[in-house]
Amino acid sequence: MPHLFIYPKKGEATVFELADKQVSIGRLPDNDIVIEDPYASGHHAYIVSRESGYAIRDNLSKNGTFVNGRKISGETPLRRGDEICIGSTRIFFDKESTTSVEMTDEQLPASAVQSVIQINKILPPTDTATIKKEQSIIPELEKLKLDYRFFPVLTQVSQALILHKPIDELLEEIMDLICQTLPMDRAILMLQEGSPPDLVPKVVRIADPTLMSQKIQVSRCILDMVLAKNSSVLTIDAQVDPRFQASESIIQTNTHSAMCVPLWNNREIIGVIYADRIFHLDRFSEEDLKLLTLLSNLAAIKIENAKLIQQAIEKEKMERELALASQIQKNLLPGKNPECENYDIAGYNLTCYQVGGDYYDFIEITPDRLAILIADVSGKGVSAALLMASLRAAIHAELGPDYRLEALASRLNDFVHRSSSSSNFITFFLMDMEKKTGDIRYINAGHNPPLIIGRKGQIARLESCGFCLGMFPSVEYEPCAARLEAGQVAILYTDGITESRNKNKEEFGEDRLVRATQKFIDLPAQKMIESILAEVDRFSEGLEPDDDRTLVIIKRTAGPQ
Repeated sequence: MPHLFIYPKKGEATVFELADKQVSIGRLPDNDIVIEDPYASGHHAYIVSRESGYAIRDNLSKNGTFVNGRKISGETPLRRGDEICIGSTRIFFDKESTTSVEMTDEQLPASAVQSVIQINKILPPTDTATIKKEQSIIPELEKLKLDYRFFPVLTQVSQALILHKPIDELLEEIMDLICQTLPMDRAILMLQEGSPPDLVPKVVRIADPTLMSQKIQVSRCILDMVLAKNSSVLTIDAQVDPRFQASESIIQTNTHSAMCVPLWNNREIIGVIYADRIFHLDRFSEEDLKLLTLLSNLAAIKIENAKLIQQAIEKEKMERELALASQIQKNLLPGKNPECENYDIAGYNLTCYQVGGDYYDFIEITPDRLAILIADVSGKGVSAALLMASLRAAIHAELGPDYRLEALASRLNDFVHRSSSSSNFITFFLMDMEKKTGDIRYINAGHNPPLIIGRKGQIARLESCGFCLGMFPSVEYEPCAARLEAGQVAILYTDGITESRNKNKEEFGEDRLVRATQKFIDLPAQKMIESILAEVDRFSEGLEPDDDRTLVIIKRTAGPQ
């Protein structure tokens, strides 16, 4: 059963078990949770149970209800660790308070900083190739090896961190181990995140419950020393220095001594660990600082390894999903070439990624009519593949014996315009061919003009007759006509063919495609495709395709009997 951890501004913290379907929170005594907060309304908010979990709903309160710093307007789902603020009362859902952390710009006097030690004076050198003689080992490290405290602790922590854990669990365990090793009142682990990077508190440990309601104020001056100089910093009790008497935040926090060390992974600083003692009688020593630095280095390396493992797991998962998506997309393309008397027809698609935005299809409208189409979605990858799949579904839903070509094109255009962003569009070509006569009616919506090539070198280009699908709403298209005679070849292609480049950045181009088609015109359609693509590969000099490649060949082998 989840719990609420309630921290009023004054008084003791309490815990409330969420057993009821609805729990009321407010200032009046008839609430399930009564909070004595002048900024709370009588019946301020409700926490309700849903099938998916718990949620919070503001009850039109005067000062509002906040979840994780944001004012809610409707019912808001709650996740473990969420912070609910009602006035000055903080309520945590199913997790104890982690205490808020505040970066202060307070300037520290020089006398407050007891020790600043660069970590290369504590840690062993990372480039073992430069270690040629035993005497080259850092003297400071040799000194640390003699300290009986260090070896058992480092061995224990190293063993505890052997097994892989998710990042969140790992950070919690690291802080538990450090707090067990070095007694302290409060500690924070912060990681660099964002662009530009900034320190974000990830784990907070509070040893004394009376400190739960206090903010932890960390001086940016100390953090800057750690980050800029790649050093570990030890500060002494600020209150013994008269120059600190005017600093209200220092007096309130009553800090006795504090340490801040970098999380250094032997390449870069990925974060810091801050620890302080307030009620503890002993100040931190330089030996404590050195030990915390060594522990932080072990932790940083483990954090980095955990991130790499997590990335590898996510990459493997993504590759599996993409492989499945690739197979699904292949199943959306024709499973086999159509068999038509007096025609030899073949198609092929090659994606530059696992999924792509090229599409071709053969759809029998009637026994005497065949629709052949090719399309190219702007962009590449998953988004293009999804839009392509949507286009295919729309075409198969619309294309029937009584369809009108111009009406189909207009509806597809509006569908794509509604279904995609303004930067997405589709070049599209559809031809409706009478099998007996070879007569063609077609719509070319901004696609590369298909070519009809004869044995004697004659070439006809089926030019564009309208905008690409999805560029503008309510576009009208006018069908065009052509004819495929016996002995002629129609070649449909996407720009991944003609825009393939070699190492000199020269494009394959339409002229080379025409010459390759004429060169292999006597081959069967499937062999023609294979030979033309081989020509493209030879021209590209082994460079990987940077765009999807799709090719359709329609050969009319004979006229009507």
